[in-house]
Amino acid sequence: MQITELYEKYITIHPDDTVSLGLLAEQLDQSDQDITSRKNFVGHITASAFVINKHTQKILLLQHKSLGKLLQPGGHIEKSDSSPIETALRELEEETGLKVEDLALQPVLNRYPDVPFHIDSHYIPENSRKKEPGHYHHDLRYLYITEKSDIIIDPNESNNFKWIDWEIFADDPHFMPVVDRIEELLEPNPRDFFKSIADNHSKEISVIAISHIIPSSESYILGLQENFNLIGVIPKPNSINKKMLTSLKEIGLPILDQFTRESISKNPKELTDLLAKYDNICMVDIGGYFCESINFIKKRLGKKLLGVIEDTENGHQKYEKNLPENLRVISVARSPLKSFEDQLVGNGVAHAAETVLRNLNTLITYKSCGIIGYGKIGRGIFQYLQQRGIQPYICDIDPMRAVQASCDGAKVVPIEHLLKNSDVIFCATGSHAIDILKFRHLKRGSFLVSVTSSDDEFDLRFIDNEYTKDKITDNITRYSKRGHYFHLMNDGNAINFLYSAAVDRYIFLVQGELVVSIARLFSERKDKLKGKKLLSNTQASQRSIADAWLNYILKDNVVL
Repeated sequence: MQITELYEKYITIHPDDTVSLGLLAEQLDQSDQDITSRKNFVGHITASAFVINKHTQKILLLQHKSLGKLLQPGGHIEKSDSSPIETALRELEEETGLKVEDLALQPVLNRYPDVPFHIDSHYIPENSRKKEPGHYHHDLRYLYITEKSDIIIDPNESNNFKWIDWEIFADDPHFMPVVDRIEELLEPNPRDFFKSIADNHSKEISVIAISHIIPSSESYILGLQENFNLIGVIPKPNSINKKMLTSLKEIGLPILDQFTRESISKNPKELTDLLAKYDNICMVDIGGYFCESINFIKKRLGKKLLGVIEDTENGHQKYEKNLPENLRVISVARSPLKSFEDQLVGNGVAHAAETVLRNLNTLITYKSCGIIGYGKIGRGIFQYLQQRGIQPYICDIDPMRAVQASCDGAKVVPIEHLLKNSDVIFCATGSHAIDILKFRHLKRGSFLVSVTSSDDEFDLRFIDNEYTKDKITDNITRYSKRGHYFHLMNDGNAINFLYSAAVDRYIFLVQGELVVSIARLFSERKDKLKGKKLLSNTQASQRSIADAWLNYILKDNVVL
């Protein structure tokens, strides 16, 4: 990566440094200058490395031979160096004995590790011994973690080395400009994770996103706002944390709650009137909100619309049936990165149902359970119930999934058997698992649990004509007629959202793939689309996301 590109990506992350790096920017604009040559006595590039010991949290400094100061290892670019980061690594090995394999880079942008975490332009006084006039060093700085503590100094460069306590280092005025940057870089912040994989396109990409408004989505939503031009977020109506919604509105985040699945399908013109003001539009979907009207939206927006990204299996199936011509639709529903989340969602669904039943003084361990749909979420539900000593009935129209359920130790049965014999039924299909005909065959007094919204999982069109509805608790509705009755948990919506739908940090893997997919739609905007198919991301891209996620997680091990 060229110095100019490094600078441009850096300044996008740290726009407040524009003034202090004015000379560097000016020199980069002058093509006749070799800014990497140490003979350039206006100013030239150097590179250095700050190294922190993982176990002691101390930082390595060398006592500079000529200056007599404690400084980080670093030096000038040599002709054999292909980049500033290679300079920093070479100088580090020469001055301390630490090799590449001893070091873990803490990148600012995971996709662009050459971008430094800090650039400092500082004046170097005249050196009559070396016959060098006063000039500037534009120092590109990188941060590394090491588990080694043994240092071998170069006596030509340094008199000694010291591992300095972080508190002492942080109080040194000379290092004040980098202290906050290092602390930010080492603080495990999911928004830094999203920034590291967003491809640094900034406000060139306009994004409109369907999203849950719950705690596990907050960092993702703020990440969309920070890394892209966020047109707005359309909330999923049955998964809104009111406190969080108020907080997002207070910070000025655009919440487009005037749009619903129904309004987008019936009157897409209102949505396209809003979107037509923007360029490079990416639509992030959950459950096929845009699917029914996507052809209208595409025709209306033309080349302004780059494509759609779908998050769920239910939405994946909808787009397969209604895939528009010449428009990229990327699905992450079947990504291996989503399997971690789906398993935890399945666990969360079963745990939430158990909690609701406990509030009725009912124990799920003494109930017969059934699961309709043995995808990744259904399997997660099965694993939770199995741990409780329950062997549930399983039904899936896909014979391969049914075989998998049998191998896992489940009792695979026809759906009629499952409906008539299950006290608690988990519906995990996203495609109207139960309609009025099946409601009639439910075991008397049974409980229905959904993993998604009611309009995706159940066909409730005729139920009010046949059943009387009574609210038993805030979370349970009883439907009854002539001696037959059953219960619907959370009005047929995802039961895990009653308890924040927590899936820990694994949710960032899926959200991260959504972010990377946005960047992909932009980068491929001029490429010709061949054929008509639902796209998925490459294994290499998914590995890159996993690597960035691990880098974020591992920061927990370095706490300053």
